[in-house]
Amino acid sequence: MSKFKSKIQKISNIDYAKTFYIEQLFADPKMLEMHASRIKQIYPKASDDLIRSQIDQIIIKENTFNLIMQYIVSNFKIQFDQSEVNAFKTRFAQQFNESDQNKITDISEKLITKGLVFEVISAEKNIKVDDAQAKQYLDNYYKATNNSINEFLNNKDKFSEIKEIILEEKITQWLIDNFKVYLNVKTIIHNNQNKQNN
Repeated sequence: MSKFKSKIQKISNIDYAKTFYIEQLFADPKMLEMHASRIKQIYPKASDDLIRSQIDQIIIKENTFNLIMQYIVSNFKIQFDQSEVNAFKTRFAQQFNESDQNKITDISEKLITKGLVFEVISAEKNIKVDDAQAKQYLDNYYKATNNSINEFLNNKDKFSEIKEIILEEKITQWLIDNFKVYLNVKTIIHNNQNKQNN
């Protein structure tokens, strides 16, 4: 049963043998700052070179995933529930301190679409996360960061949230691994600066 009020309908079959070519990498400076901050928080002793390397990998992974998702979403028709979109908009605006209503609506609809598509792929490809996998994920996180994980282990809701995060990561990686993607990068485009770095 879907956790979303919005509805999804498949209108064509997904060709998992499809090949993609990436010639431009899109990067949002705000998101890069968020990634850098998160990496420093998790790994406070990380060197600048390690952080840059991690961010480079994130940029490539995000561009690869976005290209794949553009294709996958084209195989579906989404009927948005307006109350659900509004709830996402409220949460997104508060979380990121964003005031551009068009941008908030666009991102909210993309998040709902992604969630619906992931539910379909999870069911079709039998991609799941059990309690043991979630506990292993938390244990690895504790070993890497020495941050306490008790709040997740002792709270059913937080533990369920972690399982959803892991499932999303598993589906994302599954899609990246199952499509052929070739990099031939010529430019990096910074989304909110409208300039190209060759």
